[in-house]
Parts: sequence; structure tokens; C-alpha cells
Amino acid sequence: MAFLQVGSASDIYSYASSTTNQQSTSLDKDAFLLLFVEQLKNQDPTSPQDANTMINQMTQFGILEQLYNIYADIAQIGLSLQVGEASTLVGKQVTVQTSEGEISGQVEKVSLYNEEVRIFIDGIGYEMAQVTEIK
Repeated sequence: MAFLQVGSASDIYSYASSTTNQQSTSLDKDAFLLLFVEQLKNQDPTSPQDANTMINQMTQFGILEQLYNIYADIAQIGLSLQVGEASTLVGKQVTVQTSEGEISGQVEKVSLYNEEVRIFIDGIGYEMAQVTEIK
């Protein structure tokens, strides 16, 4: 079992961003179902597919669907946790790292846009991963 060691709040967001933004190289459920349907359409009528093989494939599809649902639920829980943690920063002084350097100010609000949590300082939105200090 692997454990994630975290040194700061920004480490959590960096880890979450890197794991959720990776492109999948494996087949998704739609591709699996498409392959399954094509296999059924193109099977040899003189030697139809074994019933056990078909049941196994349907079971695999069911498992794949459940895993996808679990993944979606976990992603939603993670997003809720990020929003909750970011909301605790409202009214606090924070420092964020930008390409122009560090900016410090009071967090005015938290926003969720396109599944990305942002904090606002002086009307400008910053990602949580940019936070380097909380006072």
C-alpha cells in the first residue's frame, strides 16, 4: 500500500492535479463496449462464442463500470475537500507564487470553475497550488 507524504497544502493540490490531469492510455468503458459489440457482430456463425466467454466479458464490463463510478465519486470527494480547505482561507493573509514573483494579500473569496478551485486576492484568481504561505 502506497502512502502520500505531504509537506504543505500546496503539495496536496500539486499531487491531485498531476494524478487527475494525466491522459489515460488504457481503454475506457466506451471503447470496451464498442469492442465487445463489434466482436459479437463479426463472430463466425459456424462457431459462435462460448456462453462462458460471453458471461466473463459481461462481468468484466460490469466491473469496469463500477470502477469508473468509484473513480468519479472519489474525484468528486477530492474536489469537495479542496473547496472546503480553500474556504478556510477566506479572510486570511496568504502569499502566492506567480510568474512575476510573490504576491501577498487577504483571500476575498473562493471559486470553483471547470473543477478547479481558485482563491481570489485583490480580485485576481490563483490556484491553490500557488499558495506558499498562510498567515
